[in-house]
Amino acid sequence: MKSPFFVVMMKEIVENLRDTRTLLSSIVTGALLGPVIFTVMINVVVGMQQDKAQSALEMPVQNIAGAKSFKTFLEQQGVELIEVGGSAEEIIQKKEHDAVLRIGDNYAEDFAAGNPAKVELYYDRSAKGAANVTVRRIRGLVNQYSQSIGATRLQLRGISPSITQAVVIENHDTSTSQSRGAQMMAFLPYILMLGLFMGSTYLAIDTTAGEKERNSLEPLLLNPAKRSKILSGKLAATFMFGALTLVLTLIAFVVSKNYLPMDELGMKLVLGIKQVSVLLLVLLPVALLASALQTIVATFSKTFREAQTYVNLLIFIPMIPSIALMILPIKEKLWMMAVPILGQNVVINQLIRGESIDPIGLVLVVLSTLLVGLLLAWVAVRLYNRESLLFSD
Repeated sequence: MKSPFFVVMMKEIVENLRDTRTLLSSIVTGALLGPVIFTVMINVVVGMQQDKAQSALEMPVQNIAGAKSFKTFLEQQGVELIEVGGSAEEIIQKKEHDAVLRIGDNYAEDFAAGNPAKVELYYDRSAKGAANVTVRRIRGLVNQYSQSIGATRLQLRGISPSITQAVVIENHDTSTSQSRGAQMMAFLPYILMLGLFMGSTYLAIDTTAGEKERNSLEPLLLNPAKRSKILSGKLAATFMFGALTLVLTLIAFVVSKNYLPMDELGMKLVLGIKQVSVLLLVLLPVALLASALQTIVATFSKTFREAQTYVNLLIFIPMIPSIALMILPIKEKLWMMAVPILGQNVVINQLIRGESIDPIGLVLVVLSTLLVGLLLAWVAVRLYNRESLLFSD
């Protein structure tokens, strides 16, 4: 005779697999949406920036006739000068051009007298897309021309141009291609756990509040089986769908990284068997924690819609530590490994940066999250013994 635990688990798995719409929205979409959108966005942005950086620069200018030598310099650099009239501010506001370079009214007189000659660069720093690439290229050309003229003036006076550099900075960038790639993948912990939470959401709701609403929970509990085994079977099915979403998300990232322009960005992302194995090790306990927590919240709800509202709020839980580690200069400490979800974020960030992971910290992450997950699962089982929470009426 089959165990009630196994029977209930297989029942929930089969029923959920039959619901194609739910399966696509909770598992496939949760697993594929993040990697696909990220890959497309990165390729589009990098493509736009490369086109701007490599194509001939079109520079909208005003009053360029007052700076003949500067005009000649720009033309020698392959810049296509475009004379524009009207207000430079309005041109930028109307998004007719990314930037406008206006030669100052007293440019010629100041330049001839050896005084700093003013040019005005109009742009919108908050502009989207590759507009900032154009601004950087224009500013770089102006600085290049200014430095060459300044050096020439010093040489004509018999002075070495290096005299203007009292201190020289020698840069030593200790970052690696993998650590730079980690900057771009800083959101990875949240995407992985978001997909995990989404994968188990529907089943956690349907096996509790959904069965209450359909009045199918009472006949199930009339069977000669312990309630603890019934709920354990439901929790196991919920956990398996969360774990399945996690595996699919990891596969999607492993595949999509081959389509990311890492070489063009001077970055590297390593997601081999070793890295994926570590990710599964630290994230599978989160699947248990998520399924138990979602089941507890859904148990207190009387209808499917009510449970959906409350359970969806749980998605914000993995967001907090992920955002904190992205924007705050937090130095990793061993105690962080004992905090569920925060510990996973720390380990994943170390992994994608190519840093060594402390074995003690790894064990602490897994055990602490597993312990909390088992505790929440025990609480969920205990709730099944309370009649007032099991029926909608």
